[in-house]
Amino acid sequence: MIGFFITYMGSAVGTSPGRLVETDAGGHIIHEWPEDVPGILNILGGQFSPHGLTVDWDRNIILTSDFVIPITILKPTLGIQKANTLRLWDLQTRTIISTITLPGGTGVQDVKFIPGNPESAALATAVDPGEVWIIYPFRKNQDGTQGVAELLYDLGDKAKNSLAIYSDISDDGKLAYFTITLGNHVAALDISDLNNVKRLDDPNETQPIIGPHYVKISPDKKNLLVTGYFVQAGDISVVNTPGDYKGHWIDILPDGSLSFNRTIDFEAIFTRDRGGARPHSSVIYDLTDPENPKYY
Repeated sequence: MIGFFITYMGSAVGTSPGRLVETDAGGHIIHEWPEDVPGILNILGGQFSPHGLTVDWDRNIILTSDFVIPITILKPTLGIQKANTLRLWDLQTRTIISTITLPGGTGVQDVKFIPGNPESAALATAVDPGEVWIIYPFRKNQDGTQGVAELLYDLGDKAKNSLAIYSDISDDGKLAYFTITLGNHVAALDISDLNNVKRLDDPNETQPIIGPHYVKISPDKKNLLVTGYFVQAGDISVVNTPGDYKGHWIDILPDGSLSFNRTIDFEAIFTRDRGGARPHSSVIYDLTDPENPKYY
C-alpha cells in the first residue's frame, strides 16, 4: 500500500498528545497512531508532540521525536513546553516499543536514520542545549529497555536556545548538515567515523543567511538547499523568528564543507503577505526527463 506518515505535534486544539498519522496515496487519513491501549497509555503518560519522523523500512522500525506543544507558542502562555523524548515504533504493527529520553536535551525537533549504519543509528537534534544526539534503536539500556541515546556533538554557542535545529544526512552516511535558526548558521559535520566526528564549518563565521530552517542535500551531493524562514506567527504568538525569505543553493565542496553562492529571493518574487514569500520547506525535483520527474 502506498501512502504517507505525517507527524501531528498536537491535537485539533493544539494540546498534547499529538499523533502519528497515516494516509493513503490521496492524502486521506486512514489511521491515527497509536491505537492500542498500551500505546495510548504511553502517550498520555508524558508529553507526546511528535515533529521529527524517520523510517527504517529494512529493519522495521520508526523513530519520532517530541518537540513542543503547539498551543504553548500562542499568547497568553507561561512558556513554550518542549519535550526531551523520542518514541521507537514497530513499523509493522504501528505500536510504540519504548520511549527514549535525552537527559537535558529539551526540544527534540528532528531525527533521521544514518544511511548504511549497521546498527540503524539515527541522529536527533535538541534545540535548547544545541546538541546532536545519536540514537541506537536496537541497543538496550541498564533496565533492559530497547533504545539508547548518547550525546554525539555539541554545536556550540550559536546553537544554544536556537528554537529550531533541522538536519539532513548524505545518502552515504558520511556527512550531516544542521540549520541553526536563531544562530543564523548552517553547521557541517563529517560523521564517517562516529567516534571521531569532525566539524567542517567555522562556528565563528558570519554566514550570509538569516533564520535558516529546512535543509536538503541535492541528489548529486554537490549542493545544499536551505530555506530562510521558520515561524512568524504575528501578535498572537511568542514565536516570530527572523528570516531572509530566501532559498539558498549552497555549494558542497569536495571535503563536505560549504560555500555560499546563489540564492532565490522569494520576497523579490512574492509580496510579504503571500505564503510564497515564506519558504518553510522544499522538495528537489529532477526534470531531466520531463515525462518522468523524480523528487527528493
